[in-house]
Amino acid sequence: MNKEKRRILTDDEKYQLLEKHKNCYICQKPLKGYDLNEIEFDHIYSYTSGSPQDLNNFAPVHASKNNDKLNCHKEKGRKKPVEYREELRIKNQLKSINSLKDIRKDALPSDYEISENKKEIIFNGKTLPLYNQKIGNEDNYYFFHEIEIEYIENDDQIQLRPLEPKIFPLIFNLKKSVQLLPSLGRIDKNENKIKLFDGQHKAVAQIIGNNKKSIPCIIFVEPSVAKLREVIYEAHTDFAQQRYKKSHMDAKLADIYKQKIDDYRNRLGDINAPYSEYDILHDETLPKARNFIMSSIIDEIRNERDFIRVNVAQDKNEQKQKPMLWQSLERLIKLFCNIDPVERISDDPKNFRSSEVENICFIIDKIEEETIINKWNPDNPEDLEHVLCRTYYYRTAFNNWIKILEKALRFSFEQMKGKEIKNSICYREVFDTHTKARFSEIIRKCFKAPFWVLEDKQKIISGANKDSIVEELFAQEGFDYIYLTHIGTNN
Repeated sequence: MNKEKRRILTDDEKYQLLEKHKNCYICQKPLKGYDLNEIEFDHIYSYTSGSPQDLNNFAPVHASKNNDKLNCHKEKGRKKPVEYREELRIKNQLKSINSLKDIRKDALPSDYEISENKKEIIFNGKTLPLYNQKIGNEDNYYFFHEIEIEYIENDDQIQLRPLEPKIFPLIFNLKKSVQLLPSLGRIDKNENKIKLFDGQHKAVAQIIGNNKKSIPCIIFVEPSVAKLREVIYEAHTDFAQQRYKKSHMDAKLADIYKQKIDDYRNRLGDINAPYSEYDILHDETLPKARNFIMSSIIDEIRNERDFIRVNVAQDKNEQKQKPMLWQSLERLIKLFCNIDPVERISDDPKNFRSSEVENICFIIDKIEEETIINKWNPDNPEDLEHVLCRTYYYRTAFNNWIKILEKALRFSFEQMKGKEIKNSICYREVFDTHTKARFSEIIRKCFKAPFWVLEDKQKIISGANKDSIVEELFAQEGFDYIYLTHIGTNN
């Protein structure tokens, strides 16, 4: 898709902006003392997203290369100035906040009255439905309402935890996403105050990030504090529900990424419009964009091969039936594939995504052929071939040999091409016949090293709880990329 050419400001236009902005748009600190070549004039809102390129969408930003001066332009990375400025504001505000009580020290008392039939509650002048979770003969009344923040405070009797680092990404998530669950609180009958005992992260995120004056809450009316403590403890221990399997999360990310592509094409009015990954993901942080790409590659491998379904364990329950851990699959993809968003459009001949999938599938096929086929037999776990297969896929062993194998394939490829390659080994044209033959030889040699079948070495690997233990073993055995790429040895 052709994009509007980025506007280049003249010096006169830059001086106009400096008359308007005396401070850096991002950090809000003065621009005084910075020469024109130490200031970057950034788009406030990204022009790649369709924002205008008129002068009002530009702002000056610190960009000095002097280590004693500020360089906000460099620090923001791929983020839009408007996003990074908000990030800095929130970070600075969070420095003085350890819990909800730091921003809501003392709630105003609330007026409330329960109707005679106990179906309604008049709360601060508003009539609201009242609900009851009746357990045996005991009533547990509660209501739902958007509580104005001056009427809430932290529940020091129940909520003792400080805020966690996850508060920061949560703040930015709630700036663009709906809040699925409300905060939980209770009316303290001694003080007539609303005290939040669960969901303080969401409450702080909404107050700090979105400047909310009221937050959605479920409020229990004069409950037993002792029983609430017990319920909350059990909810976080005995009855904590199973988290999403990592494989499910990857599948969800892949589906979301596909939906983003569809939405982009719908905006253009062409369901077959070419796109670049940067077009789709430029609003995401780089780690999140990489997760989308990695999940998409995994999804493509699923479509091409049965390897993942047959051989990759999604959780501990499957580890006795399948040799590879899901984390190992992700490590393999990160090591061999390009998980950074590509700026070339999808139909550009230099966009190698489809070739990359074919290449990684070839490598996976060869690894499966040498390590799993005719070896993995969970019905007979004492079988020597099965034990050998299990040895290959212990986490500490895998983490080491996969790095050595990648380095060996890269070194071999560079020898064949006569030049250094800096990008991912699989993100390129489909491997030719000569390259496939050489790679097959190296992969075969990787798993034919003599130490793999020695019982004492297998015991060391099976008992290793640190990568460094197996790394040391490999070093003692001379098992490295030089060994794998040395032609003429016994394979």
